[in-house]
Formats: sequence, structure tokens, C-alpha cells
Amino acid sequence: MKSKWIDGFMYTVLGFASLFFITPLLYVVLTSFKTENEIFRVPQSLLPDALYTGNYEAIFKASNSFLRYFANSTIITVTGVFIVLVLSALAGYGFARLPFRGSGVMLAAILMTITIPLAVFLVPIYLMEDAWGILNTNLGLILPNVAVVLPFAIFIMRANYIGIPKELEEAALIDGCGIFRTWWNIMLPLVKNGSVIVIIHAFYNIWGEYTLAKSLATKPDAMPLTVGLTLFKGEVWAFGMLSSVIVLSMLPPIIIFLIFQKQLIEGISQGAVKG
Repeated sequence: MKSKWIDGFMYTVLGFASLFFITPLLYVVLTSFKTENEIFRVPQSLLPDALYTGNYEAIFKASNSFLRYFANSTIITVTGVFIVLVLSALAGYGFARLPFRGSGVMLAAILMTITIPLAVFLVPIYLMEDAWGILNTNLGLILPNVAVVLPFAIFIMRANYIGIPKELEEAALIDGCGIFRTWWNIMLPLVKNGSVIVIIHAFYNIWGEYTLAKSLATKPDAMPLTVGLTLFKGEVWAFGMLSSVIVLSMLPPIIIFLIFQKQLIEGISQGAVKG
């Protein structure tokens, strides 16, 4: 009986927590289907009088700026996630299974960068990119985003490799596999869930990154969506159009989560069991 009360209490708390996070998203979605008169009407209603699609049509009819911002974000994010996944898979295996002199100090130094505020690096990054001529380019945003996300990704992949029994590697070596073939054919498939966590973590962080984008992409042609959507303001805030832009910008992260949610839950569950 006591267990049922505890379960009921936990479900109630989780329900209110879910409602707390879902309400702002629901409000933005509903606002994107309202006219400006409905949005500023007092008292305001939660539901639109009718499904007004003019805000979405205005995004694409006004100019091609939204598509340009969206394309920039897609290129930066997809390329950055791929680089982070490859480097973290290799570096995580090296730190977990191929110890070398000073590897512990190097790993600690890499992880320490997570604790340093990003603002500390903005001026050095800006000066380096200005000297290299990659300001206001996709490459100029890909490289610093990878540098920011990579330390945590290495930590995740290293933890996954450590959890694999060493007997599998020893059997592969006996069969004549080298280090790279052992990593590619034996180890990498076994850390699939860890790779999914890295993909989702990197995608969410790079797609929604604002500070670096605002500092390193000052020209409209180079801006990703996080910075470009602020230019939809015009003379006054068009909240309907802005809400529709926000809804469209939320779709890629939601799609990524829906695709990988099974592997993500499995990875978290395995980590909880191991812990």
C-alpha cells in the first residue's frame, strides 16, 4: 500500500514537471497560428480563433533569409557533430584502452576546459579567426563549436569503452586483429549507445549555440538560425512570425531525439546499472 502511495506521488510530481516544461512550447506553437490582433488582444486566449498560417507563409515570402540561416545552422551542426563523434570515438578509446605516459594529466586538462566560462575564449578565438581569415564563415563556427563540445564527448566515450570486458580485445588480438581493426570491428559497435548520447549532446549544443555565433558571424550571410531569427524583428516585434520561426527551429532537435530516443534510454539505463 505504501509503495502505491509513493508511486502515485512520484507520477504526480513528474506530471507537474512535464507540464511546466511543455507549457511554454505549447504556447509558442499556438501563438504561431494566431494573427497579430489575437496576440495583442486583452484578455488573451490560449487557443487561436482559427488556424492562421500567414505567419509561416510570411517567413518564406518576405525573403530567403530564413532558408539561408537554416542552411547555415544545418551545415555547421551536421559537420560539427560528425567531427565530434569521430574524434571522441578515437580519443575515448585511446584514453581507455591505450594508456601512455601523461595520459591521465592530459585527460584531466581536457576535462578542466569544461569548467572554464566560454567568454574567456571569445577574444582569443576572434583574433585567431581574424588572422586566419575564417571570420563570418561556416568553418569559423564549426571549429570552436567542436572544441567546446569535444571534451564532454571524450569523457562519455571513454566511460563506455572502460565498461567493455578486456577479454574481447584479447580475443581479437589473438585472431590477428590490429589496434585499428579491433577498434572498428569490435569496440565501436559495442559503444553504440554512448555514440548516440554524444550525437544528441553535440547536436543540441551546436544547433542552439548563440554566444560564439553572435561574436564570430556578424554578416547576415554567415549567421546561423540562433542569431538570424533576431533579425526578423523589423520596426516592431512581429510575435506571430517570430513564434513560427521558433517552432521551425525546434523541429530538428525534436526529430533527432525521436530517432534516437530508444538508444538514448538504453544508454542511460546501462549507465545507471553500472553505477
